[in-house]
Amino acid sequence: MIDLIKIMEEKARIKPAKIVICEGWDERCLRATDNILKNKLANIVLLGNPADIKNKAKELNLDIKNAEIVDFKNDKKLKKELAEKLVEVRKHKGMTIEEANKLIEDENYFGCMYAYCKYADAVAGSAICPTAALMKPALQILREKDKLVSETAFMGDVKNKRKLIISDTSLNISPTAQELAQVGLNAIDSARMFDISPRVAFVSYSTKGSGGNGPDLMLIREAVKITQEKDKKAIVDGEMQIDAAVNPKSAQKKCPDSILKGDANILIFPNLMSSNLFVHGIGQFSDMTFDFTVLKGLIKPVAILGRSMPVEGIRNMIVGCAMQVNSK
Repeated sequence: MIDLIKIMEEKARIKPAKIVICEGWDERCLRATDNILKNKLANIVLLGNPADIKNKAKELNLDIKNAEIVDFKNDKKLKKELAEKLVEVRKHKGMTIEEANKLIEDENYFGCMYAYCKYADAVAGSAICPTAALMKPALQILREKDKLVSETAFMGDVKNKRKLIISDTSLNISPTAQELAQVGLNAIDSARMFDISPRVAFVSYSTKGSGGNGPDLMLIREAVKITQEKDKKAIVDGEMQIDAAVNPKSAQKKCPDSILKGDANILIFPNLMSSNLFVHGIGQFSDMTFDFTVLKGLIKPVAILGRSMPVEGIRNMIVGCAMQVNSK
């Protein structure tokens, strides 16, 4: 099975990127920082109270002396600069300096503006707060113009000794056909960062019309068509049930003419409900592993760390950001 973490580390070391961690006082973030700095995988900026962070690291016997610590609550000069820039970024939405001054007190807005102003190459957060608390400023500040942002999860299928790529797992609730196609294209780009040849299945409760011709299935078929037209090199098919997508025996019975032949490595789910349930459920009821996620459609890499993610996962998410910086 391909070692994606090793590939990430190799690409991260090419030129250590500077990653700002919004919740720099979180224990898991501090443990991840210790490991990343020791292995020279990235440069780290921790947001938070310097004394509190240093004391916490000392209690945990962690070495973070090479990490930069930014006191985002009390650095008046930097807060003023970032707030003024935030007004410029959001002036088309009527942002006032009073509103910006209030928002910049939040670690997520501060972190995103810190990266936007080129003090850091990427942002990592939501280790403590909900995903939306980080993604709201990320989408407002760091979104590429007219680009759909989606998250792609990389998972290890231990039983079958392979990697599976799942999307979209966090953001797009009920995508249109065009949006779903872009989710697929974003996942394809993510796979290619690891030199993985994309084999994409748009999954559903139906395999090639077995579930009828309802509007939800017609949407998926349109998304498949758009994706195939926009990326001629990727192998793309659908709609199909998950077993038909990843199991050759099932594929032979349900869709023998499919170009995928039951060997898909990218699964595109029709909506957020289904993909999020799958990713969170599969980790609880099987030996599949969650490796990391990649966000596409932003001008700077952003890592959603997750409130229940173990230290190793947080570490890998941050290293993934460093790799993406070097992959641009």
